[in-house]
Amino acid sequence: MRRNITVLFALLSMSFAFAQGKYGRYLNSKKLALTYKSVKDNDKEDYYQQYYWLVKAEQLKTYPHLKDIKPVVLYEFVKKVNPQNPTKKLDARGKELRETAELSLNQYFKNKNFENNSVLMHNLETYVDPSQGEYFTKVDPERIKELVPKELFAFNSLNRKTQEEKTYYLWIDKKKDDFNIVDIIPEEKENKAFYARLKQYLPNYKFSKYVPTVKKGNKTDKTDADYYYIMPFEQNTDNIEYKTKDFKTFFLSQYRKAGEEWKGVEKPRK
Repeated sequence: MRRNITVLFALLSMSFAFAQGKYGRYLNSKKLALTYKSVKDNDKEDYYQQYYWLVKAEQLKTYPHLKDIKPVVLYEFVKKVNPQNPTKKLDARGKELRETAELSLNQYFKNKNFENNSVLMHNLETYVDPSQGEYFTKVDPERIKELVPKELFAFNSLNRKTQEEKTYYLWIDKKKDDFNIVDIIPEEKENKAFYARLKQYLPNYKFSKYVPTVKKGNKTDKTDADYYYIMPFEQNTDNIEYKTKDFKTFFLSQYRKAGEEWKGVEKPRK
């Protein structure tokens, strides 16, 4: 994987407000499914898309290491990874596949047959992304890493068509009661001082392609408690540790040349 495998989203700040859209007030797939009879044909696109997002979020919620994350956070995360693919954007083949999938979905929903049904899920995935080009991805819950308990998670996704892998970093900001999808590698244009100092000590340093180690600052030190300290994966070469409060502005904390001891730039850490 190259550095650009890490998702380079602009910081996305969202409150835990209910989602927008005709069916955005539903944050439970079963409750949404039970409203099927009142759904008009023109609304089926929004209806099935909402159901897909909810089911995927609820699947993530079943894993023990994600149980403390608010359901709406997982829901908004799924929405970000899997944006809606409107029918008008599809080519003729995509529209045909969506129509075929909808015929099957209609039968399942009319009969309330939507519990643990692999055929239904196959048709649902075909419906929301018939071209398999917009977001034909799979987030494997078993590969989700909790970097900082209840605060920072690394989500790995695989595009089943192109086999491209991406890593999404989900940061839960408890103080603001919202979440952000962040880049864990400093953005060079916004962190010129960081890169100037890094080149001063390790001019040939390259960021690791693997998920790093992240630790919180010293809880007893008010000036340090809010920082996240990030150490790229060890590869028996030069390495660094850097810190941030918001995953936008970063500061170099320590560095180590291969085979040598760590040297503190601002404050040595154990």
